[in-house]
Amino acid sequence: MAFLTHLLVCVFGMGSWVAINGLWVELPLLVTKLPEGWYLPSYLTVVIQLANIGPLLVTLMHRFRPGCLSEVPVIFLILCVGTTACILLAFLWSMTSWIQGRQHSVAFIVLTFFLALVDCTSSVTFLPFMSQLPTYYLTTFFIGEGLSGLLPALVALVQGSGITTCVNVTETPGTTLNPVTTMETSITQVAVIPGGAHSVGDWLWDLQYGHGCYEPLPHPAGSLGWRSPYRALLDAVCSLSQLCQGDAGCDLA
Repeated sequence: MAFLTHLLVCVFGMGSWVAINGLWVELPLLVTKLPEGWYLPSYLTVVIQLANIGPLLVTLMHRFRPGCLSEVPVIFLILCVGTTACILLAFLWSMTSWIQGRQHSVAFIVLTFFLALVDCTSSVTFLPFMSQLPTYYLTTFFIGEGLSGLLPALVALVQGSGITTCVNVTETPGTTLNPVTTMETSITQVAVIPGGAHSVGDWLWDLQYGHGCYEPLPHPAGSLGWRSPYRALLDAVCSLSQLCQGDAGCDLA
């Protein structure tokens, strides 16, 4: 019986901040789906701070109407509100609304406010309720509060939340990449080959004779600078051209 009581007290303590902690660990996925993007953490911070109106109201009730407010019905009320908000978030988190010409995650932000209201109010209602139990249950209660942050983090690690992969893709001008949608966040590095699908020899030949081998090449800008690894290859091509044509006027220095 004592073990069951400790287990229930631990679960009771987990209900204090598990919802908001679960939202924070899912942020790497939410910012890629919701229109706020990386402004979303700032919105959530403001919403959570506004939810402190719940503890303020409870404190004012205890101050001006002592004995009028019982913790038990308040706890039942906030747990029902939190459960309803979690269920609605599962279906409405991605819904957006137009406000002042821009899309915003109104449903997500409003439901997050109610979740934060529940978690913030639990700080001033759960502990007074625990005073009705023997003091050694307080340790179990605080263990449950600690697990309210640990368990969502472990679940996010199992899900692979926020894993980023870097994929190298070679693309020629005029082609379009066909990205593959996965649960991971992918960053694509694209290497563009100038001039389309030509061989390296044709490209170097055009580069040499496009500027004229009988006059010094202008100082190039970009990836083919004089300190580029292509310089030695260009020197070799120009030397072969001089041998074939008997011309000594090509100078890359």
